[in-house]
Amino acid sequence: MRLFHHFGTSTSQTLLFVPEVWDCTLQLCFQFDFLMDAVLCVAARHLAVLLPDDPIFPKAANSHRCRAVSRFCDQLSNNFSSIHIDAFMATSFLLQYEVWTNTDFFSPQDTGASTFNPSKDRIFALSSSMKQVFLKSVPLISHQPSIFIPHVQHSPEDVLVRAAQISNITLANYHDFFSYHRPLSTELLNPPLPYTRETDSAISNVRRFHIHKTKGETESTEDSYETVVSALCLIQSFLPEAQPFTSLDTDSPLLPELARYVFSFPIQCRGHFASMFERCDPHALLLLYHFYRAVRILFASTKFWWAQKRAAASEAALKEWLTRECAEQDPAAFWSALL
Repeated sequence: MRLFHHFGTSTSQTLLFVPEVWDCTLQLCFQFDFLMDAVLCVAARHLAVLLPDDPIFPKAANSHRCRAVSRFCDQLSNNFSSIHIDAFMATSFLLQYEVWTNTDFFSPQDTGASTFNPSKDRIFALSSSMKQVFLKSVPLISHQPSIFIPHVQHSPEDVLVRAAQISNITLANYHDFFSYHRPLSTELLNPPLPYTRETDSAISNVRRFHIHKTKGETESTEDSYETVVSALCLIQSFLPEAQPFTSLDTDSPLLPELARYVFSFPIQCRGHFASMFERCDPHALLLLYHFYRAVRILFASTKFWWAQKRAAASEAALKEWLTRECAEQDPAAFWSALL
């Protein structure tokens, strides 16, 4: 009862979407056991963050996660055509929150440090599989009334693009800075080029180009990579180092939009990017380093508890991995840069 009560009175207020969505979720819990376990899992994970010295909550979160995944998979396998759309959507989003909080993909070393192990990080794999299941289910359950669907259809990108006003020259320089053909170096770990803003935003034009280009063609590795570069450019345009600075205090209406965009970032990384991540492609991991650095800076408020541990741990581990990779590729240039 404590976990259920905590979700309704505290955790739900920190999650994306309006309160009515999560009120509906709590009502559906009594019809779908997999959803109840997903709710209790996220509530326990939230309490584990608030009360880090209490070992009971991580154990409870892991237990409810295992049951939620098992029961959810069973439902999808045996009763897919009759699944309740909002129960499906709520469970999917809650499991996405759970995977955001997971940092088990860091392997402890004898030195006390940790190393990054992408094979253990399921955020891209889960995002991809959930997206495929959702797209497969739409024709079967689109006739159902849904409180989730109108909110899912809202695009935070449109709001953010209008606010960012990133100039064409900034975007061009950004793609040059992160060019897939540019040799990896420690210089690329520094914040990218300064931003300039103009009313004729470049981001939306690039996004339309990628959509048009890949509609009837097989998307290449470089296409997937460049799409993520554009998404990262949009996110980093809200960092304090971007000038003129767009203020994002806790009351800013842009902050929930940006949080929604960041939360869905693994889903946006379509095509080859997920496999690039899994095989430790240095340029893909470089983008993720800058992504997590931005998340750490932008979402320092406790309201974004679900992102903070992953962002801080990933930024540090990826920086260590990339620095070591640079040293192995060109030892002379690496030590010269440090001196």
